[in-house]
Amino acid sequence: MQSDEGTEWLLELLTEVQLQQYFVRIRDELNVTRLSHFDYVKNEDLEKIGMGRPGQRRLWEAVKRRRAICKRKSWMSKVLL
Repeated sequence: MQSDEGTEWLLELLTEVQLQQYFVRIRDELNVTRLSHFDYVKNEDLEKIGMGRPGQRRLWEAVKRRRAICKRKSWMSKVLL
């Protein structure tokens, strides 16, 4: 799903939690281009790019919400097809 959209989904996710200033660093330094790439990101990685703890918490909550939405969509598409 995300590969078709490029990294627009990432910018939307970061904008949602007011962390859009980290978009380039997350995309380029942490190489996050798909939602599943967040499985390999640790809090230490986010600290290295300058993100504070409150921002990290907001980001992880947004990632969790986005995963739940994607999981629901994939489940529904399997049922409907």
